[in-house]
Amino acid sequence: MGAPLSHVRAAINGMGALLRDLLRPTNLLAVVVLLTLSYIGITYLMASYRQARLDRERRELEEAVADLQQRNDALRRAVRQLEAQNAELRAFVARLGAESRVAQVRVVGQRLDSQNVPLWALEFAEFDREGKPLAARVLTVRGAEVYFDALVIKFTDDLVKVGDPLRGRSLHFFRRAFGSAQEPREGPMLAASGSVVPDAYRSGAAPSAFEQALWLRFWHWAEHPGEAEAEGIRVAQIEAVGIRPVPGATYRITLEHDGGLNIKRVLPGNP
Repeated sequence: MGAPLSHVRAAINGMGALLRDLLRPTNLLAVVVLLTLSYIGITYLMASYRQARLDRERRELEEAVADLQQRNDALRRAVRQLEAQNAELRAFVARLGAESRVAQVRVVGQRLDSQNVPLWALEFAEFDREGKPLAARVLTVRGAEVYFDALVIKFTDDLVKVGDPLRGRSLHFFRRAFGSAQEPREGPMLAASGSVVPDAYRSGAAPSAFEQALWLRFWHWAEHPGEAEAEGIRVAQIEAVGIRPVPGATYRITLEHDGGLNIKRVLPGNP
């Protein structure tokens, strides 16, 4: 019983001695310094760890932002490309569905001949490629109905939709006007004698070789559709549009860019 107690007392005495030793001013300062350094070290390590984690997260965020920017740039390029394609498609559709005014007819006089057949005085004016009127002339035709005869060349849609400079729209060559009470050959000519290219389609002061060849070989294209197609010509044919004239009325003849001739009365107040 005595021995164990002596051991306990010895242990307590030893701890007390150690504590007294630690509480000595010099040893206490060392302990404080050690604890302070430990705290600083632990704090530094924790701060370094947090900074490393923040740096890693910042890099990941910067990479994510850069990736999003690249995707955004790619989307913007795709949108611009789609917008350009859409604009091009709209232009294609507009060109395919467009028509140009090529002539205007105004009824300036009407009387009956000895057989009570109407005789019409018509002011006929063509328009050039820019839509400017050419010199007008007055024609006289006989019959209740009046027709305007023309050669027409229509090109393939591929040429029309891209706006080919020379083959981007149908071409016409007015030949004559005639009434229903007369033979067509008796009607007044609309083309100047010896004319090779219509005035409305001359690109300059003199017709180009392409334009001359186009019209000089009109009947060849009409009779050889395979060769015509190789030149981008869809069809070459004669067309005639007609009206029942109304005294004082004005009529507009248009040419569809991918089609043929049309004629329509211009009502008062319409441009």
